[in-house]
Amino acid sequence: MVANLGYVRMEMQEPAGWAKFAKDVLGFGMGKSRDRQGTKYLRMDKAPFRYMIEKGETDRFVACGYDMGSRKAFNEQVKAFEKAKVPVTHGSERDAKRRAVNGFATVMDPSGNTVEIYHGRDKQEAFKPGHGIKEFKTGKMGLGHAVLPGPNMKDTIKFYTKVMGFGVSDDLSLPPPMEGLPKQRIYFMHADNPRHHTLGLYNFPNPTGLIHLMAEMGSMDEVGYCMDRVKAAGLHIFASLGRHSNDEMVSFYFFAPGGMGFEVGYDGKQVKDWSKFKPTKTTSGDYWGHEYDFPLPPE
Repeated sequence: MVANLGYVRMEMQEPAGWAKFAKDVLGFGMGKSRDRQGTKYLRMDKAPFRYMIEKGETDRFVACGYDMGSRKAFNEQVKAFEKAKVPVTHGSERDAKRRAVNGFATVMDPSGNTVEIYHGRDKQEAFKPGHGIKEFKTGKMGLGHAVLPGPNMKDTIKFYTKVMGFGVSDDLSLPPPMEGLPKQRIYFMHADNPRHHTLGLYNFPNPTGLIHLMAEMGSMDEVGYCMDRVKAAGLHIFASLGRHSNDEMVSFYFFAPGGMGFEVGYDGKQVKDWSKFKPTKTTSGDYWGHEYDFPLPPE
């Protein structure tokens, strides 16, 4: 079973610009350069990096990198892919060094999302976030969570739960985003750590390849200060401050550079013993707040 979400990869036309945003607004730090292509490595904690921002022709989300926790678990997951007839590409030693891992492999889920699994990471180093942030809630729970497009919902859920061993946290149903479309569904899954969900699947596509990423702060004040920095940077907040009904996170959402949805939150639910947890089915996303304000498409 996956231990946590260890890193994510994105392509940006201007990686340096995204890195500056991450430093100035989120409080991330710069990691050691690992290639000569202008890739920016962004840190949140002692890990060598959590965000890998590569140079690309378009702004898009590339992949989630899941820590398998051990070489044994990694090898078992590769065998599970092969048994399920999922094509596996083993990463080169050079590309493993770029990811600061001992080894990795890549597959594609049924909705077209790129999945990387790895084992081992380079030596951890001391790190202090910016803007007076004491620490991000990461460590064994990973960098946070990702919600990805899952238009082929049935097969994609089966891939993550049956082949990769994710556990079910919540199955959320919401009204259609607009008339004539089906209901919205977000399927939340947990890894082998206390975070309520490490991965979510949304039943509609998205041109960026991402619905949103989440970073969790250590206090409510840190969320508020970050919201002020988001506003000062002129970034569009598309969901006001609110508390979710499934993971109980207090958070807000905005569009980061490149149109990437981003959630900054605090006080997310943690489950110490998943064997005693009963997956939920909810029909309301929030206890309060989270008023949505999506920009209208140009006419």
